[in-house]
Amino acid sequence: MSPSDQSLIGRGGRRPVGVEVEFGGLDAERAADAVRRRFGGTIRRSGAHRLYVDDTELGRFKVELDWDWVHAADDDTGFMNKAKQLLGDIGREVVPTEVVTPPMPAGRLPELDSLVADLARLGAEGTRSGLLYGFGLHLNPALGPADLDAGPIRRVLQAYMLAAPALRAAIDVPPMRALLPFVEPFPPGYVELVLAPDYDPPLPQLIDDYLRLNPTRNRELDLLPLFAELDGERVRRMVPDPHVSARPTFHWRLPNADFESPDWTVAGQWARWLQVERAALDADELAERLAERQRTNARRESLWASLF
Repeated sequence: MSPSDQSLIGRGGRRPVGVEVEFGGLDAERAADAVRRRFGGTIRRSGAHRLYVDDTELGRFKVELDWDWVHAADDDTGFMNKAKQLLGDIGREVVPTEVVTPPMPAGRLPELDSLVADLARLGAEGTRSGLLYGFGLHLNPALGPADLDAGPIRRVLQAYMLAAPALRAAIDVPPMRALLPFVEPFPPGYVELVLAPDYDPPLPQLIDDYLRLNPTRNRELDLLPLFAELDGERVRRMVPDPHVSARPTFHWRLPNADFESPDWTVAGQWARWLQVERAALDADELAERLAERQRTNARRESLWASLF
């Protein structure tokens, strides 16, 4: 297989996956030390609430309080630096600490679950430990050269939309987390557009449709990083958000980090994502599911119309 033909959709094993896992109850310093003890490397501080673990066997980890303000450049007097440190200490009660992994082989995600267990033993708390704990997990599966085109992206998006209701039910989102604007479902109008059996746009239109109806990072499947990688100027023009980071990956925002559940694992969430991608690979079956959905909707509309 030549490099131009390579696809990573539906693959695990050595496929790179970046992971972001959020939690409360544990500061960045102790979390970084847990990373070092699990994966090696050296800790480098970059402010009161941001640390890096460099030169681990997987690459560089970042561990930080997920609050941009406390990481902004310090002033000359040092007053703001002290204020940020103090407010960052207080903010840990509601703002998550986050471990951001380097892209790591999907087959090694169980080792990340061992780190999560280490963090939990040190006092890290997940989504269900507090009413205001809006903590989540983000998966960033890498894409190959052959995946960076309209067809593969559209099919994964369609497969995800078809699976999304069942995924949300299986994940069991806490009521408070469901109210927070970080992992919103796609709007109904966009869902109907994408799930139409004849929806097969070229890449520029696929991006434009997404930006027109989803000009935000707050989507459960956030395609802005991928589209910024493919056409950064187009994305910046429609969504001038400095937090959009271009990268050739999908970005799945899961609403839960269930440290409290013995059955919850990062590897388990990855398995759910792989089911979506593998459903997208069967183009004929996907097309039949879209057609059946359209037929079901037409029958419902006909029945509704007959009642009036």
